[in-house]
Amino acid sequence: MTEIRPTDPDLFRLPGAGEDRPRLLGSFAPGSGLSFWPRRKRCPVTGGPVTDVDLSPEGTLYAWTFLHVPRMGGISFAEAGGYGVGQIDLPEGVRVQSPLQGTPEDWQIGSKMVLTLFPVGVDDDGRELVTFRFEAAR
Repeated sequence: MTEIRPTDPDLFRLPGAGEDRPRLLGSFAPGSGLSFWPRRKRCPVTGGPVTDVDLSPEGTLYAWTFLHVPRMGGISFAEAGGYGVGQIDLPEGVRVQSPLQGTPEDWQIGSKMVLTLFPVGVDDDGRELVTFRFEAAR
């Protein structure tokens, strides 16, 4: 099995023991009761302290669009001719913009979405680099 590594370990982490999904890394501000992504050093509302939290790997599709591009860097979209991008509302009150897995037929406003990983390259040590995206829950 190939070892995998997140492209940005400050934004998300790989699934831990007993978990089937990666997690986005956010912040919670007790003073305002608000959660944020990506992580913050202080609450942008109150200026108070925050604690690091893992955000839910499930959410609801708020909006989406399809970007028509045949190729992006080393990634080819071949038959699809592009990729989807959506805004997902997490239970913590955070709205995340993310690439989407699938085709426009898979996405409907209000659909349940789940966080998943996809490969984007290989690092200098031969480990597979992955980033995150959301896909429709099955």
